[in-house]
Amino acid sequence: MRVLHVEDNPVDADLARRIIARRAPDIELTNVSSYAAAKAALDQGYDLALIDLTLPDGNGLELLAEIRERQIPIATVMLTGSGDQRAAVASLQAGADDYVTKSVDNLHALPATLRNALLRNREAAARKSRPIRVLYAEPNAMDADLTRRHLARRAPHIRLTVVRAAADVLDRLPLSPDLRADFDVVLLDYRLPGLDALETVKMLRVVRGLTIPIVMVTGQGSETIAAQAMHLGVDDYISKHDEYLHELPSTLEKVHREGELVRERAQLEETTSRLNRLLAASPVILYTLRLEGGQAVVSWVSENVAAILGYTTEQALCPGWWSRNLHPDDRDAVHSHLAALSATGHLKQTYRFLDSAGAVHWLDDELLLPQTGGNHTAEAIGVWRDVTATKQAEQVQLIRMAVLDRLVANAPLPEILKEVAVGLENIRPDMRVSILLMDPLTGLLNRAAGPSLPDFYREAVSGFNPGANVGSCGLAAALGEPVIVEDIRIHPCWAAFAPLAERAGLRANWSIPFKDEGGRVLGTFGIYYSDVRSPTQADLDLVDEFARLTSLAVRRANSDTALRQAAAVFASTREGVIVTDLTPSILAVNGAYLEITGFAESEVVGRNPRLFKSGRHDSAFYQAMWSAIQSTGHWQGEVWNRRKNGELFPQLLTVSTVYDDKGAPSHYVGAMTDISQLKRSQEQLEHLAHFDPLTDLPNRPLVQSRLQYALEQAERLGHRVAVLFIDLDRFKNVNDSLGHPAGDQLLTILAQRMREKVPSLDTTLGRWGGDEFLLVLEKVEQAEEAANAALGIIQLLEQPFALPHASEVYVGASIGISLYPSDGRGVTELIQHADVAMYQAKEQGRNTYRFYTPALSEAANDKLNLEVRLRRALANGEFVLHYQPQIDISTGALIGCEALVRWQDPVEGLISPLRFIPVAEETGLIAALGEWVLLSACTQAQAWRAAGLSPLTLSVNLSVRQLSGQGLVDNIAEVLAKTGLPPAWLKLELTESMIMEQGESAIELLHGFKALGVSLSIDDFGTGYSSLAYLKRFPIDELKIDRGFVRDIPADKNDMEIAATIIAMGRSLNMKVLAEGVETQEQLDFLAHRGCHAYQGYLCSRPIPAGEFTRFLAAAGRYCRATPAPAASGHDPGRQGLPAADG
Repeated sequence: MRVLHVEDNPVDADLARRIIARRAPDIELTNVSSYAAAKAALDQGYDLALIDLTLPDGNGLELLAEIRERQIPIATVMLTGSGDQRAAVASLQAGADDYVTKSVDNLHALPATLRNALLRNREAAARKSRPIRVLYAEPNAMDADLTRRHLARRAPHIRLTVVRAAADVLDRLPLSPDLRADFDVVLLDYRLPGLDALETVKMLRVVRGLTIPIVMVTGQGSETIAAQAMHLGVDDYISKHDEYLHELPSTLEKVHREGELVRERAQLEETTSRLNRLLAASPVILYTLRLEGGQAVVSWVSENVAAILGYTTEQALCPGWWSRNLHPDDRDAVHSHLAALSATGHLKQTYRFLDSAGAVHWLDDELLLPQTGGNHTAEAIGVWRDVTATKQAEQVQLIRMAVLDRLVANAPLPEILKEVAVGLENIRPDMRVSILLMDPLTGLLNRAAGPSLPDFYREAVSGFNPGANVGSCGLAAALGEPVIVEDIRIHPCWAAFAPLAERAGLRANWSIPFKDEGGRVLGTFGIYYSDVRSPTQADLDLVDEFARLTSLAVRRANSDTALRQAAAVFASTREGVIVTDLTPSILAVNGAYLEITGFAESEVVGRNPRLFKSGRHDSAFYQAMWSAIQSTGHWQGEVWNRRKNGELFPQLLTVSTVYDDKGAPSHYVGAMTDISQLKRSQEQLEHLAHFDPLTDLPNRPLVQSRLQYALEQAERLGHRVAVLFIDLDRFKNVNDSLGHPAGDQLLTILAQRMREKVPSLDTTLGRWGGDEFLLVLEKVEQAEEAANAALGIIQLLEQPFALPHASEVYVGASIGISLYPSDGRGVTELIQHADVAMYQAKEQGRNTYRFYTPALSEAANDKLNLEVRLRRALANGEFVLHYQPQIDISTGALIGCEALVRWQDPVEGLISPLRFIPVAEETGLIAALGEWVLLSACTQAQAWRAAGLSPLTLSVNLSVRQLSGQGLVDNIAEVLAKTGLPPAWLKLELTESMIMEQGESAIELLHGFKALGVSLSIDDFGTGYSSLAYLKRFPIDELKIDRGFVRDIPADKNDMEIAATIIAMGRSLNMKVLAEGVETQEQLDFLAHRGCHAYQGYLCSRPIPAGEFTRFLAAAGRYCRATPAPAASGHDPGRQGLPAADG
């Protein structure tokens, strides 16, 4: 280092030279004694200038300013008099790197001061290579310009941005500390217009929270303002004295550096915090170990020692902590190895260490003893790695291998389980193991191993049923899930055993059930602790590993038992078993196989199984069998083989491939069942499936099958076939009088008679069902052959049947005959036609026969055709409504009408309701027809109402289908709403039988109708069976006397009494009474005399179309007493299928 010493006092200069020469010979010191000499020497490459403040031709501060102004890269240290602190401060403010007071003690420290000053200067130079961006708020333009020019000359690295007011400052700085600032320092003049500097500082520090360094410039004598500024967060201040510009650069640099230091400190703290977090989460513990007098003392340890070993850092730093917690078995060896650390500088060893809970941890310990300058330090740097899991895995592997060796050696299971338990207890001495096994027969848990448990305890917890109140093991076995009990004393499942556990010194128990491949619990693996303990995941993993090892041992023992049992089964099973190699050559057979085949063992072992071939299967059969075995490893099927005595027999054979450990086929095993008896049973079942069990005649499926075959033959050969459908007459009387057993016996005798009578060739006689039989005659040449066969059966029945407990019984037969191909070409068609002919025979006197004719099917066809047309008629709108007036008897006024449906067929014309209403009822079309009638009638009534015609009541009949359907009330309400017809205009007519059939639900339904506002009438009253009690519960408005009670008035006195009774009943129940079918004046007079309210019938009018009824309405108001029309009134089912007269 080259130093320019500017000192005019020769004594001080010599003293400094001698001290430097003695203490720092590497420092070259050159002395000058004046300001001028020093100024001339500044360009000679000196590293540092040591300057006295007082010079004969100037002062040190001027020289310092010269260095600053010329930007000479030289460090400066100022020499001041003793106690001249003001001069020292002024030097530092002017930019000096350090100062030294002139005293002997300070001069002795001069070399270090010079070196430090040079270092600071170079650091400052490095900083000055980076510009300092200053936001300068100065309202005085002259002061601002003076400051700019001074800094440009003396500190060009300081870049000023000048603004005039506080608002400009606030605009140029960020609103929050999260945003980047464009300036490094803020320089504020106190006298800012508007918002002064103090308020500006408050905005920056308090409101925005900015930490940017702030320097305030105040006038002289403004110390109070400066103090306020410092309190608000200003980093420094300068008063405007004569030399303040010389102080300004160093002040700005200082606060900038301090700001950088604050930021660096924050970054350092963040880095330290991050490192601490990483270290806390690390599985590795860092520590330092100090060797003192042969003792090892932990001098520092990372905080994660608490997470890994459970100790606080304070505990770990206690003297003797490390040595005291070494495992006793490892302590001497560890200390012995540690003694060699000083010589080697490096040590690595593995040992056991006790954590705060007393649990053992295996630690890998690596120590490094750093060396400096050839001298050993007394503090080693160490790393502890917890390798407990690895060590435990090694120990578990050793135990597993030992257990497998014992399994291979077929050691007894109790010995193996004890070895498993002891192995875990050696790994974890704090654990006490209990293994319980489930008895597969009784379901009890019995002790199997518990080497560290007291005998009395092991005896007490053996032989109990799994459940919720027998401890952790009992509950785990019952649930099939692990049960963790951290404190036995408070857990409910231990309530019965807690005192026993306390006596044994047990406080916690964890139990893991182990299972077989199918998930069945084999037993439990339990762990006991002497203190309250909750498991870590590592604990659970370790216990689970030993539970799996226990399961392996138990399953292997069970497999051995199963093998022994399989051998016993092989020897004792009643199924034949054969084992071959791949050639195949017979290796072994069991006793059942020898018994079934009749061979001796010596006669079959070593032979090929083809020895048993029956010859009933061709080569393709065997090729398919072996192809399946080789591709799927399995084949099952029925095979015929030969016994030793030559007898052929069927067997159900299953062949399976046995594979070795590598998955390659090694053997074939065949299991064979003799199914001779089964075959005989199947034949019997086959017979039962096709023959009637009572008569042993072919049953219906077999008869149909044979008839189909006969028809196919007849079509090919041109033959005729006859089908005779036989139905017994008066057979029901036998069943009813003598009982079904007698009837069954009669059928059996009859079947035997017919079987004997009917030739077996080209005929089939079968039982069709009940008392019906079917006879199929093939190759019939003439119809007379079928007639003769029918006569023969009828004559056969003329002989009496002798039945037990009865005198002789006689029955007859009605027989229908159909012929192929004239009466049909299919099975179903011929049988149906024969059935139709049989009913014709019954209708014509029974005990006879009839041939089928097409006329017999015409009625059925007509009915079917009518159904099809009826569906089409509904879709095509072929139905029309006629209306029959209803007249008030007392006034003769028109009070209503009844809507009656008619079918206007485009081909036949008007079709009688007697034909189509029953078909509509039977097919269900009546519901759709009824909806159409209701809608059409209400639409028409509303049209009359809109035309201003007199109000009247429209009666519409409901059918049984409508009444029993869903949503009828809603449907009627919808029709009324849709048509706009007032409910009071609508009357619904129901028969009393319809209402009674609905039971209690009818009452609810009727009230639903009434809620709509419509009136209700019981049609055909008197023909049903309703009681007075029921009538009183029905919300009925009107009773309608059936025309059957009106027709014969006045000739039939009974009808007159019935009519009178109905009228009286209606009046007593406050119901209107209307008589239908009134055709004569005498009838009307009788009804009027008895008090009947209204009538309808041909006396007034027949049912007429809507147009004609409209004209009738317009003329109504008088009562017509004319003689009734000559046309017969008759029955009119046009009321939607209800038996009703036109009137």
